Amino acid sequence: MKKIIILLNLSIFCLFADPLDPKNFTAPNQQEIAQNKDISDLKNNEFYLNLDENEIKEVQDKDKSIREAFDGFSKKEINYKPMILPISSFDSIEMHPYFTTTLLLPQGSVVSHIDSSSPMAVLKYENNAILIRPNSDFQVANFTILYKLDEKNQILNILGNRYEKSNGAKLNLTYAYENIKKRDDLEVIHAYIKENGTYPTKEYSYIQLDGISYRIVQDNKYGTNFVNGKKYRVDNQTIYR
Repeated sequence: MKKIIILLNLSIFCLFADPLDPKNFTAPNQQEIAQNKDISDLKNNEFYLNLDENEIKEVQDKDKSIREAFDGFSKKEINYKPMILPISSFDSIEMHPYFTTTLLLPQGSVVSHIDSSSPMAVLKYENNAILIRPNSDFQVANFTILYKLDEKNQILNILGNRYEKSNGAKLNLTYAYENIKKRDDLEVIHAYIKENGTYPTKEYSYIQLDGISYRIVQDNKYGTNFVNGKKYRVDNQTIYR
């Protein structure tokens, strides 16, 4: 009879005991931790060994597309080769906070001062090289660059705009300026006609003069040069070393 009462009391205690009470748990010892790790490693290895090659490629492609969707960049949007431009007193470039943009002034130039209208994460210069990386909230900034070339003081104003992938153009990371006179628009168009024996007929036409490639753009909205009944503008945004 006493045994029955004791067993009954134990049953009641177990029924009302809290199974999640911390005192009902004990920390695993080092041997148990090692055993659990070995089991986990074996399961991971088994998972990867059983993956089909096509499944692996699908996972890799999915990971790549997700990263590109968040970053907005892949190799096809970036141009790592220097863009060659004739030096002038003003230019417009595009930049992005993910990348450092390099400006190379003509050989022999020495930069003495740079003023930026907006704070930059990086703004350094040495001799003729300038490194710029915008802050994450960057949209637009004007850079006033003072430098000396051939013992003469020079000034270069750069309008920097935030690069937008949607514009269809590549993001250039290096701009190399040459001490070459920039041709005016009509001079470029006339040189194109003389070289090709015809007016520009495509939306974009190209010609290289003095090592600089000029792009002739048929642009009815912003074009300022009327040629053969059409409006054109000229830029030099396409030559790479």
